[in-house]
Amino acid sequence: MEKFSVEVNEVDGGVLVALAGEIDLVAADGLYDELERAASASDVVVDCAGITFIDSAGLRTLIRAAKKAEESGTRFRLAAVPAPVARVFALAGVLELFAIREDPAQALADAD
Repeated sequence: MEKFSVEVNEVDGGVLVALAGEIDLVAADGLYDELERAASASDVVVDCAGITFIDSAGLRTLIRAAKKAEESGTRFRLAAVPAPVARVFALAGVLELFAIREDPAQALADAD
């Protein structure tokens, strides 16, 4: 079991949130709190490269954060989503809910 961690950094008027480890029921509430704080920026990029596992609670947390960001006019993008995590998104039928980029730099530079 790989412990969950989140690192939040301000970058060029936006916020980069780097996730690592397992995003499960235990980690979900803390993750949502961090993403909600980050959503005060105009641009939020979630670097998913370090995610080793995500369950339905983690998935629900990312969906809630993306919807809240959209409601407040914040651009919310995921970057560097590992293939097993993208597969969970696809199986759950929520892949289209997220703007996903290859890497954090591309997501930060993206004006989309």
